[in-house]
Amino acid sequence: MTSKPRGFSIWLRRDLALPQEHGAWVFLLSPLIIGLITPSRPPSAASLVLLITALAAFLLRHPLTLIIKTLSGRRPRTDLPAATFWVICYGMLGLVGLGILVSQGFEEVIWLALPALPILVVYLYLVFRRAERHRPILDMAVAITLGLGAPAAYWVTEGAYSATGWVLWGLCSLHAIASIAHTFMRLEQRRWQALPPLPAQIRTALPALSVNFLAVGTTYFLPDFLPLPRWLILAYTLQLLESLWGTWKPAMGKKPTQIGLRQLALSTLFTLFFIGLWHV
Repeated sequence: MTSKPRGFSIWLRRDLALPQEHGAWVFLLSPLIIGLITPSRPPSAASLVLLITALAAFLLRHPLTLIIKTLSGRRPRTDLPAATFWVICYGMLGLVGLGILVSQGFEEVIWLALPALPILVVYLYLVFRRAERHRPILDMAVAITLGLGAPAAYWVTEGAYSATGWVLWGLCSLHAIASIAHTFMRLEQRRWQALPPLPAQIRTALPALSVNFLAVGTTYFLPDFLPLPRWLILAYTLQLLESLWGTWKPAMGKKPTQIGLRQLALSTLFTLFFIGLWHV
């Protein structure tokens, strides 16, 4: 009598249904929230459908990854039925949401979703080869792809196409790249057993500092060419200051979870600053 409920309860395990990475969530939600809040019109029912569809598409990656790990021997075979169940659930939810959006005249959402497919294939291939970790270029590509949620949300909320959506995508991608570069700098620092010579410290910090200075410089000059708020630069200054502080105070001995949660908090602040400064 109890074997069936116990078997079904395995399918509802959180680790099988939801991804465990903290940072990936902010790369999805930050562009979506920015795209939903920055338009002149309030979010509509179609905006809610887009949000649910984007969440379903994002969540689909996790059970697909579990299936690949199971087939490659990295997970027990008992995970396969539950992973397949969640692939079907998320896939159907995403397809229904996409169908609703297309029926309401938002066909461009399909084109924005297409770049995710090759990125997903490459990621799953690396998972099969057990080589998906510590790849900043892949992480940046994923974040840039997730950033397409900003124009999608902006267009659906406004009810029409606007070049501003592409500007939001570029601005969200700029922050995502700077954030990832900073995170990899901190992860490299945590492996230090002792403080290395100054040239080695600077060499480790250089990619993060370069990208963050580029982000701040871009948002300083961009309002001269596009109708953007001048004070938007302050949102990007947060990350630059964090990278400067991280260069001065290396993350030796810090746990990856500590680094990830701190960056999650900073990216959340960036999103709030961005939305607030956009309307100034």
